[in-house]
Amino acid sequence: MKASINRLSRMTRNRNLGLFLIRLGTGLVFFMHGWMKVNSLSGVEGMFMHMGLGGPTGIFIAYLELIGGLCLVLGIFTRIFGIAFGIEMLVAIFLTGGFNGYQQHELELFLMLMSLGIALAGSGAYSLWKMECDFCGGMLCKADMDCPGK
Repeated sequence: MKASINRLSRMTRNRNLGLFLIRLGTGLVFFMHGWMKVNSLSGVEGMFMHMGLGGPTGIFIAYLELIGGLCLVLGIFTRIFGIAFGIEMLVAIFLTGGFNGYQQHELELFLMLMSLGIALAGSGAYSLWKMECDFCGGMLCKADMDCPGK
């Protein structure tokens, strides 16, 4: 029994596929929210002006979510967009009342943690443009003689 469980668990061990699925789910949520915002920019501007942030901030957030969500799915600039989305969700939590309970902000909290996790883990092997070095984790490191992890 133990050998069968170990064999099955070894067959399903694929960290890069797991990271891709996390990127896919998180990226799709941001992309779809950005798509909805871009399709109703006047309403988004009004909502952000009501919160005291100004209309251009709403337009920026709409396009950040649209473009950044697509980039997460494709595996392009994942660490940069992971940090941006983590900060965005933290700000969203505080703009809508702070931590007054888990249920009120469970989506924002979940997206913040997933985004920051993606920022720490990087894009993984299943990406169009993997920016992280396999040896040291540095962005845009070419794993040449200057790579500290080699």
